[in-house]
Amino acid sequence: MNTTPPQAAAFSRMQQLMTPSPVPSISTELLATADGELNRELNAFLFDPPSDPALLAGKRIAICCTNGVEEVEIIGAQRWLAEHGATVHVVSPRIGEFHPTLGLRFPPVAATHVLAIRLMENAGWIPIDRYTDEVTAADYDAVILPGGCWNPDALRMDELARAFVRDMHSAGKPTCAICHGQWVMVSAGILKGKRATAVWNIHVDLENAGATVLDEPCVVDGNLITSRFPYDLPRMVQALVQQLVPPIQQTGR
Repeated sequence: MNTTPPQAAAFSRMQQLMTPSPVPSISTELLATADGELNRELNAFLFDPPSDPALLAGKRIAICCTNGVEEVEIIGAQRWLAEHGATVHVVSPRIGEFHPTLGLRFPPVAATHVLAIRLMENAGWIPIDRYTDEVTAADYDAVILPGGCWNPDALRMDELARAFVRDMHSAGKPTCAICHGQWVMVSAGILKGKRATAVWNIHVDLENAGATVLDEPCVVDGNLITSRFPYDLPRMVQALVQQLVPPIQQTGR
């Protein structure tokens, strides 16, 4: 005879459906200290003092993302750009409300912050500066779409985010994506006929969207700038800077 109380039995079954396990993660420390050319570039990008704190003075850059954004990609870009004089805003959709049948639950902090991740490990909460219903392409000089698998998969569903990316690209402003961030470009419909790259496992998605896919750290096609993996971040940001700041200004300060 089964004497287990119904609630205890239900909890036991729930535990079977939510099994504990070590969490695969990306370590910024390991990325920045590994002995590879791109790793050394990332180390300098993250830890060297700014070469010119006024390089991007007056420039406004949006980092468009939502929960599940890859930590090193958002924080690395955010800090480097700010340390070189740019105004950097984290732009995100509002969480909104979901039908109860979906079983979704968000903590109150998700209304004002996005949750960063390290591959599959939760990291910290990063404040949202603007919501997608508050911004237009006229507000910014460039946009970056960071990766993390969950972030762009959710962001691509936001109509305002897609419109913002399309408008930035149509305006000729640097429109950048790294890792899985290109999923938003796919859904925004801006990759057809373009050369681009992304994290290796979504190359097929870029091809299906009409892009010519290259396996290079950074691919520039007009104002479309794409990269593959966190250690490519310095090259993507440098390509952005080259479009925002004339070469004579970069070398003549």
